[in-house]
Amino acid sequence: MRKIRYNLLEDDSSVKDVIELVVSQGPKDEPVHILDLDDVVAKHQNWRRKLPRVDPFYAVKCNDDPAIVQTLIALGAGFDCASKAEIELVLQRGGDPSRIIYAHTAKSIDSLVYAKACGINLMTFDGEIELDKINQVHPEASLVLRIRYDSANAQVSLGKKFGCDPEHEAPQLLRYAKSLGLSVVGISFHVGSGNSDHECFYGAIKAAKKLFDYAQSLGFDLRLLDIGGGYPGDHDKPIDPYATTINGALQRFFP
Repeated sequence: MRKIRYNLLEDDSSVKDVIELVVSQGPKDEPVHILDLDDVVAKHQNWRRKLPRVDPFYAVKCNDDPAIVQTLIALGAGFDCASKAEIELVLQRGGDPSRIIYAHTAKSIDSLVYAKACGINLMTFDGEIELDKINQVHPEASLVLRIRYDSANAQVSLGKKFGCDPEHEAPQLLRYAKSLGLSVVGISFHVGSGNSDHECFYGAIKAAKKLFDYAQSLGFDLRLLDIGGGYPGDHDKPIDPYATTINGALQRFFP
């Protein structure tokens, strides 16, 4: 495990000051990665304040620097892991397996075996083949059905790779999971990366509510709504309009 070195800066210092200090010390044999962990903490606090009902799970693929992972563990955040390597990183840094969702809908048999051995039970699916694999390797898992709900204004439309059609495929998959005796505990979606349309979350949450009701009619006890990513992170792009829309939709459909 790579050792992390931290430097505590004065309040009036900036990232630019640190960069200038590193440059002044001369050439380095290895790349230098400078992180402002205060910014990570501030954004986590801002999220908890403005979206009190939404428990943040950090998508490790965004930036897998161990310092960020370790900071978020200390803050009590959960983790969205899309690979065995990402799971290993979180666990190596002291993460709790119960605070990890294995959020890839096409997992290898080897990674499913590893997840089970590590006590990771929460994972996503969007097709019958994935359900068959889970039933074979980890039938005790708690499953989250990922549906497709793309924002027209997203820079990257993830629905081209992940998520099933909520109107036709999703009910069929819920029935199939029921026939296998598997436990479906939630619905997830991702409106797309770089999304600039906060209103799309209202429609996505509404679509998820319909599937909650249908799953309940099948005898499932759904208790998790995973609203994915697609939020702004830059300082000049506040999360406020997204929070207003999401909070309103949750109050309307999941009071």
